[in-house]
Amino acid sequence: MTGPQTPLFIVSTGRSGSTMLSELLSLHPDVLSLSELFNALHPLGFQKDPVDGPNFWSVLSEPRPRHTAWLRLMERGLAIDEFRYPVASALRFRETGIPPLLAMTLPLLTEDPDGLHEELRVFVQSLPEDRIHQQYLRVFQWLCTRLGRRFWCERSGASLALVHPLSHFFPEAKFIHVFRDGREFAVSARRFPLMRMGMIGAMFKRTFGSAPYLTPTYQVPEDLPAAWRGLVPESFDVDVFQRFELPIEPIGAAWSEMIAVGLKLLEAVPTERVLHVRYESMLDEPQAELRRIVLFMDPSLDNPSWLAQAVARVRKNPPKWVTLAADERARLESACAPGMELLRRFS
Repeated sequence: MTGPQTPLFIVSTGRSGSTMLSELLSLHPDVLSLSELFNALHPLGFQKDPVDGPNFWSVLSEPRPRHTAWLRLMERGLAIDEFRYPVASALRFRETGIPPLLAMTLPLLTEDPDGLHEELRVFVQSLPEDRIHQQYLRVFQWLCTRLGRRFWCERSGASLALVHPLSHFFPEAKFIHVFRDGREFAVSARRFPLMRMGMIGAMFKRTFGSAPYLTPTYQVPEDLPAAWRGLVPESFDVDVFQRFELPIEPIGAAWSEMIAVGLKLLEAVPTERVLHVRYESMLDEPQAELRRIVLFMDPSLDNPSWLAQAVARVRKNPPKWVTLAADERARLESACAPGMELLRRFS
């Protein structure tokens, strides 16, 4: 690779194998795989443009209320894998809120995320004013240099919705779109804590006008049904949260909508800068698919030793939607059909 790196983003609906891909790429000696960076910074990631160093640091470090809310639920026993900072240590951020990169991104890069966060602060606050995408590129390059890598990629969960700002601010970017059978997405999403929070939160908002998991404090409605009391942060009960029944067909319909919107956004990107990757193909033919991916990223990343190591980490994941009851399975298939049809040309 010569000259500035082409920005590279891995996008998906979530629950589609992008985390697995990010973890496999992180094994590559030349790749800095940044996980959940733009997800952690949402919704403030692109609100200031241009921006100087001190104000850019506020973008990167200002605590997000939802992370503080998550921490309260994790204290009560909820496992949120995307929150990577050790929970016992994170409790010191109860009142102030935890910086977003500490919560989600830096713990995957180093055993001393606090030290790296402080080093990054010193670097970022010294930056002159510039367009925000240039500031991000400086940060990514600084992290590569600091951690001994030469190529970065960024992956955030459910990031198909970010294709518009990413392609706007990084017009030369490449995108790897990881997708999965929508029926399997729905089964996985229904169990996944963050997506359950989103779905239950949407239900609360429709019923009571506000969602319980977006801010550290939540005013419990006086008419909250007794069966729902274990869902709110003040009286959160992990078992109630995990057992709460969520119909699966709206999840399949939401997936189809995400796929339709995401593919429309990706169609605006030149075709040579988009790679569509089917999760099931990565499981069935990991050697061919992973090599296809790194060659798309940059041909200089072709590395047989890494490839062998990565392939050995891939595990089969048999389909689970087929175990649903027949009527539920039929409703789910109908809900996912529009998205599945749109993806057929990439399968």
